[in-house]
Amino acid sequence: MNNKRIEIPLKYRIRKSTLNKNAPAIFFLHGYGTSMNDLFPLSQFFPADFAVVSLQAPFYNGFGGYAWAELDLSNLRELPKPEQKVESINRIHESIVKLKENFNFDENEINILGFSQGGDLALSTGFKFPTSVKGIISLCGYFDIKKIEFDLDHDELKKLKIFLSSALYDDKVPVHLGRMTHLSLKKINLSPTYFEYDTGHTISNECLTNVLDWLSLKKK
Repeated sequence: MNNKRIEIPLKYRIRKSTLNKNAPAIFFLHGYGTSMNDLFPLSQFFPADFAVVSLQAPFYNGFGGYAWAELDLSNLRELPKPEQKVESINRIHESIVKLKENFNFDENEINILGFSQGGDLALSTGFKFPTSVKGIISLCGYFDIKKIEFDLDHDELKKLKIFLSSALYDDKVPVHLGRMTHLSLKKINLSPTYFEYDTGHTISNECLTNVLDWLSLKKK
């Protein structure tokens, strides 16, 4: 495949598919205070025909990393600048659309995987633009459906595949926030897959195995 770079609203790293067209794709959204390099090594666990794109959040947070929106670190349920989240959602979606068109991704096989704050943005983007994605994976994240600022298309949401995970010893996004996320989605008649792991704030080998299995990518 060629080495063309596409101008999109966010910086990105890509491992291109071995397919010239109709490639399945997964987009990574990193956590607060890191960068597109944080999750990119996970690309090695995905089949060669999968395109893997790691997007970088637009807001520099002053700690050597980037954020999708400024956080109140004493209360993760509050965003001091909610307009930043809105901007990030739109940038993520536009980036997905442009890369999909330019690299001929299969529009029916687009997935988003987010970790920590990236998990919130994965759900938020997928819920705002449900026809643009097939699957949403939110790992160690928290999503407050009551604070979204757009209307939900419940018929389209029911078509989404959703994977959620929490960690029992997570000191950054406590497990009760993950449980709240899970319950809130069930209350609007969605059926997410949900796992809890005996770990801290990380993506464990068991979690990754479950994600690949859920995506039907686990090696037999």
